[in-house]
Amino acid sequence: MNSYNKGLYNMLKKISIVFILSGLFSLPIFFSSCCGDEQCAEEDTYGKAIFKKTDTVYKRIPKIKTSPMSVQIGAFVNRDNADYFTREARERLKVDVFVKLTPEGLYRILIGEYSDIEAAREMLMRARQGGYADAFIRDEFGAVER
Repeated sequence: MNSYNKGLYNMLKKISIVFILSGLFSLPIFFSSCCGDEQCAEEDTYGKAIFKKTDTVYKRIPKIKTSPMSVQIGAFVNRDNADYFTREARERLKVDVFVKLTPEGLYRILIGEYSDIEAAREMLMRARQGGYADAFIRDEFGAVER
């Protein structure tokens, strides 16, 4: 075999190894992909089809128990910064603003405790008009409405 054919042979050998390896790595992806509808079919050891639901659409489900909602206008790790921000917000908005320490050590700056979402929305609008564009409504579990 001359040097040209030997070089071509080595190059084809390397390319075929790359294709084989890429094929081996793509097999799990190929076999784990789903069909076009909402269900995915797998075969068990006896050859019968097993259907699994793979729909990932999330629907908002109303909570059974509601907790009081507040409007959060800030959050700080440093207590001094939280206190300064709270004083400034009280002067600017002319409402009662309070600080709540979370178990993670975060100082949340909150306005009010509302059981009615409409009242919380009104305060949210007022806070945004007062310069707190990132304000949002939250309950004890997290954001309710942004």
